[in-house]
Parts: sequence; C-alpha cells; structure tokens
Amino acid sequence: MGYGIGFTEVRWDQRGELALGGFSGLGAAALFLMTFIRNIWVCYAGYIVFKCLYMLLITIAMFQIAADLTMERYALVFGANNFGALALQTIITSVVVDSRGLGLGIIPQFTIYASYFSLIAVLFSLRGLFTIWRSDTEPTAAVRNDPPDCDEHTF
Repeated sequence: MGYGIGFTEVRWDQRGELALGGFSGLGAAALFLMTFIRNIWVCYAGYIVFKCLYMLLITIAMFQIAADLTMERYALVFGANNFGALALQTIITSVVVDSRGLGLGIIPQFTIYASYFSLIAVLFSLRGLFTIWRSDTEPTAAVRNDPPDCDEHTF
C-alpha cells in the first residue's frame, strides 16, 4: 500500500490534508469496529487495516513536512516530531490506562482512541476542504497579471 502511494498522481500540497482526514476516519472506523464487534477474526482484520492506515498516515504526514524543509533541518524537525509524538502517546496512555489516571477497561480505551482518531479526521478534513476552497477561489498569476517568477541564475 505504501509503495503504491509513490505512483499516485495527487497534488499533495492541495489534497494531502484531505487524505489525512479520510485515512484517519477509516482508522477510526476500524477501531470502532474492533470495539463493538465480538468476533475475534473481525478484530484481527480491523487491527491489520488500522495498522496499515496508521503507517500510511505517518508516511503522508512525513512527506507533507519534508516537502517544505531544507536538507539541513531534516534531523532536527523529525527528531522533535518523534519526541513530541512519543510524549503525547505517553501522556494519553498514562491517563487512559494507568490506575492513577482513569484506569479504564479495554472497551472504553478503544472508544477513546477511536474518538481521538475521529476528531483528528474531522480537523484534517475541514482543513483540507478549506485548502481546496481557498485554492479554487484564489486568482492565478496569469489572471492577476503578475510577472512570472524569475530564477536568480537567469540574470
């Protein structure tokens, strides 16, 4: 799945956040399915779908971040992102699972995680729709009669 994403013709600068929202929504649906279905094989299939979608989300998000970085900043930005993600994951896990926190059972944990992914899906989808709407309403350079961008090496 991740290998095939490299061959897709998508304008990730316009549609990337919408894709993140859609894949997060599918991940939330897989988590909700695992929460409320009592068949172990459906739960295994849901886990496989969720894990594949999660890895695809990570790939798209890393690409979205890397597209705007210079080579010198890769290690710093990705290190900071991984540290932030690990800190957030630790906080969420300690609040939801630990007996000093909420100490919830399995079903409420899955419900919270599925709700978390649903919220992320809504936020990314709204941002993606706004990005598409904004790009459709902005006049292009040809319409505004702006001079074309000149490369500094052409002088």
